[in-house]
Amino acid sequence: MRPSKKDSKPSAESGRLGAIYRVAAQMICEKGFDATSMNDIAEAVGITKAGIYHHISGKRDLLFRIMNFGLDELDEEVIAPARATPDAEQRLRLIINNHVQLITRRSTRQGNNPITIVVDEVAGLAPAHRRKIDQRKRAYVDLIRETLTDLKDEGKLNDVDVTASAFSLLGMILWLSRWYSPEGRLTPEQVAEQITSIALGGLLRSQSRSPRRSA
Repeated sequence: MRPSKKDSKPSAESGRLGAIYRVAAQMICEKGFDATSMNDIAEAVGITKAGIYHHISGKRDLLFRIMNFGLDELDEEVIAPARATPDAEQRLRLIINNHVQLITRRSTRQGNNPITIVVDEVAGLAPAHRRKIDQRKRAYVDLIRETLTDLKDEGKLNDVDVTASAFSLLGMILWLSRWYSPEGRLTPEQVAEQITSIALGGLLRSQSRSPRRSA
């Protein structure tokens, strides 16, 4: 499901929705989905409960919207640029770098990225919404698998299973949302460089790895 026209307008209203999603995601991370009330979210955002319901029909709808919001960011900042990159090795570098920086830039002082964490909390969704979220997540995994398959066909991939490698890479990236702190000693760019180096060191044959290109 894509955001409605009202949700996607580049306006103060869409900015308000983004604030609601981020605050709600942080509260769900801290308190759990069941223990987070719409009253709590409205108070934290600084609007009335009626103001929340002007945009969102209920808490399950809010959870679905948060997940779509996070996946929309992933589409824009990671998936679309990757699909526009024909070279498989550079595409893989771009996927890792952009996804890591998306997570680290959005991390809070609590040391997590609430949107990224909540995207995995599918148990609270209605079945139809869960299928839609799973479909969007599966499309990203398929992109990573296709990229690794391209590298395998080019003789650049180590002797590893493509599917296991795709999920392992994704797991390493997503775990950042639970341990990275913006107050730590590593900048988002440094973390991206470290994760890229570790990942490519395990996935690519040493003779095929090209030097990292400057942006």
